[in-house]
Amino acid sequence: MERVRFLIKPYLKMDGVIGIYIVGSATRPYRDELSDYDIEVIVEDNVYARTPMADRQVFSFKEGAAKVVDYEFYLIPWSDFSKLTESNLDLFHYPYQNAVLLHDPDGRIEPVICQLADLPETVRRERMTVHFLEFLYRLGRGRKTAQRGSFLINQALLQGDALSSLTKLIFLVKKSWPATKHWSEQEFAELDVPDELLHQVKTWISDPTSDHARAMVEAVRDFLDTEGESFQKDMDEIQQWLFFTPGGKAAFERWGCR
Repeated sequence: MERVRFLIKPYLKMDGVIGIYIVGSATRPYRDELSDYDIEVIVEDNVYARTPMADRQVFSFKEGAAKVVDYEFYLIPWSDFSKLTESNLDLFHYPYQNAVLLHDPDGRIEPVICQLADLPETVRRERMTVHFLEFLYRLGRGRKTAQRGSFLINQALLQGDALSSLTKLIFLVKKSWPATKHWSEQEFAELDVPDELLHQVKTWISDPTSDHARAMVEAVRDFLDTEGESFQKDMDEIQQWLFFTPGGKAAFERWGCR
């Protein structure tokens, strides 16, 4: 972080800067040569309003690398930043689990980051139920679509949706907000997701037959059991919750996708 602290020096002198922090792969142990520094600068609303558009997001590219970003400064007005806690998007929660605070002289930034990073148990259980059912339903629809013939685009869309639901489920079981898609496997490794489960998932991806789908579902159920989860035990109960109760319907609208 020594270089990052050097990079932020000009921003420390700006009027209206409330705080600065870094998110993204630069804060993770799997950072590589393609990773950049994602630095976010929170400023007072009036300062943001009078900042020229070109200065609100500043990129610098690595020397000798074609279009590989070295670092990025992204200005965010306080009103937008403080409202992120109301968002249901993983993009506005996952990165803050490992954010590194660089400048917070009045202590205004840290409480917001902590709130963004927190995964309430009620949200976790609600989402696990939604994504587990989505995963199963999308596999079922994928099977029917395959039986109807060569609708390859339909099949690919359903397979991608099933994988997306399963990925979110795995993160939530591990008590983490779901990661951005391009870092999912690296984060699985950090969370010690079982190799056997990932092997079954990858086998299904490479050859999405009914037999491999069944093996994957069995591996998912074993994973849930091993992690001490029980919500999946009574399928009738969770389906009734999702489709016929106000709470279940609201959860599906918040977290599901059709």
